[in-house]
Amino acid sequence: MPNNKNMSKGFLKKHKNLKVKRFLFFLLLAAIFWVLTKFSREFTATMVAKIQYENVPENAALSEGNLKSITFDLTANGFEILFYKFKKPTIDLQINKYYDKEKDHFIITKSELNRMVSSNFNRNLAIKNLSVEELKVFLDPIVLKKVKVIPKHSFTFKDGFKPIDSINVSPDSVVISGPSGSLKNISTIETEVISIENIEKDISTTVKIINNNKEIVTIKPNKVSVSLKVAEFSQGKFTLPIEVINLPPDLDIKLVSPNVTVSYDVSVNDFSEISKDSFRVICDYSKRNKEENFMLPILEKMPPNIQNVVFEPKKIDFLIFK
Repeated sequence: MPNNKNMSKGFLKKHKNLKVKRFLFFLLLAAIFWVLTKFSREFTATMVAKIQYENVPENAALSEGNLKSITFDLTANGFEILFYKFKKPTIDLQINKYYDKEKDHFIITKSELNRMVSSNFNRNLAIKNLSVEELKVFLDPIVLKKVKVIPKHSFTFKDGFKPIDSINVSPDSVVISGPSGSLKNISTIETEVISIENIEKDISTTVKIINNNKEIVTIKPNKVSVSLKVAEFSQGKFTLPIEVINLPPDLDIKLVSPNVTVSYDVSVNDFSEISKDSFRVICDYSKRNKEENFMLPILEKMPPNIQNVVFEPKKIDFLIFK
């Protein structure tokens, strides 16, 4: 037989759940009516309108510091206020409509600003308290400027190979255009990175100029040629006599090491052209270290195509005879 006690409990539970559902339904309904009543009223809220500058003439550019937005008070019902908080108003300012090439700025009046802001709304809403009395828009003339090209590179060389000279860029300068105020601090411009590994021969390539400054309107030319002469190097070495200069006539000195060994790197192609006569090593007595009685050797004469010159010994000790 069915358990009457269990049946009674089930009925009470269903009845209780039904009462809870009805309560929640009426609570939701009341909340909806409250929201509708509340948001149907008129409110005044502060809004932000973003200024979008459009159709800037080719011979001018916007100056830095022009306003990017304005604020105003909008009176509307709650739903409209909420809608325009998400769909933010904008002021579409057509520069070419107001631009005069004889002037560096133009002015948008308060009434004109009101009209521009009002065009964002579907009906005639009350707009008050614009954050500016008028909008001044400043423009810079577009100017030309010649700047030096800096080649960016990542090179590695095969063992024994080195560059003979510095990187050559042709042309070594380009002409950029842009607002006069923005270009005044720009004196150089960089290329894309040239990346070459294990180099063993001359390099010659074309590379683009990189425009990392949004204020630069044009770059002419926008590509340059980059070249580098590369050669295989070998080490040369000579032992050379030291010549002392600026020695007082009444002074007699003796060099502890009268000779110095000069080692250097030179391209294999030029190796045979270099001889002892290509060098002259001097020590300047007037520039001696007086405390420790030594002088530094100097190459007063040397071939122009050698690199990494090293002296041994690096300092020349001397004795004074009185």
